[in-house]
Amino acid sequence: MAINIHFFRKNNLEKLDFNNVLDYFDTLPNFKTYYTNDMVEILYSDTEFSFTYRYLITKQSRVAKIYELNPLYSNVNFLLEMPVLIPSFLAKEILTVTQKICKIFDLDIYADTFDDVQPFNLVDVLVLYEQKLRETIEEHGLQGKIRYDSEKLNIVCKYQRFVDSLRDHYNNTIDVNYVIPIADDEAGISGMSYTWNLGRPAVFPPYIDYIYVEDNEGDRLLLTRDDFYKVMNKYFTEIKTFLPDLFIIKEKSARSSHRELKKLRKFDILNEYNMRSLRLSDVIEA
Repeated sequence: MAINIHFFRKNNLEKLDFNNVLDYFDTLPNFKTYYTNDMVEILYSDTEFSFTYRYLITKQSRVAKIYELNPLYSNVNFLLEMPVLIPSFLAKEILTVTQKICKIFDLDIYADTFDDVQPFNLVDVLVLYEQKLRETIEEHGLQGKIRYDSEKLNIVCKYQRFVDSLRDHYNNTIDVNYVIPIADDEAGISGMSYTWNLGRPAVFPPYIDYIYVEDNEGDRLLLTRDDFYKVMNKYFTEIKTFLPDLFIIKEKSARSSHRELKKLRKFDILNEYNMRSLRLSDVIEA
């Protein structure tokens, strides 16, 4: 499911030069342009959240009721296809890019639920996204996605986006891994997970629910946050930054952590559940 946002331009302006549009996308990270006989696809691939979305330049208009719209505007056969079942964090990022495009190229927008072509307004389009999200879940269910507390999800998403920056900050001497959502559908449980290599210095993200512990022997454990932190809390140092609930096990403490393996094993629940891994883009606000 996607929301299609169509771009329009006032008739009294010069014709849109798509070479300039494509040049602009070339300056943005993670966008690649693909050409077919029928369209140009400008695809965004997100490694941190493992999802994609795209803009399209088409030969023909894809606006269903184009002849009912304000004749002072022309559809430029350019549109955004925005996924619906994504966290609002990602929706805001996508729409912020779209807002800049509208400003740079003097574009207005239209969606099927709008009465007419209108200037881009971030609040209006976010309301459209939230409405479509509710409707999609009501009609089709979560489709394998999971729910999570909205405030915590926003913080986790911020962490995920800053993983590379944290790695650079610690000169790649500290493990800074991505958060991976997991779920056992039969047991009805889900949450955010993180993998830690026993004995390695590492950053621990905000609001994780489960920790996978791996050692050099090839063993793998799964613990709840409460059980893991109960054993390992003495090794943690809080990182007081813009994110809450962020901790680090520094190198000296990490070397001493092997002695806790026996205690950690007592809380292992790996074989009690059949967890599947998801993308962070598969998590929706509760």
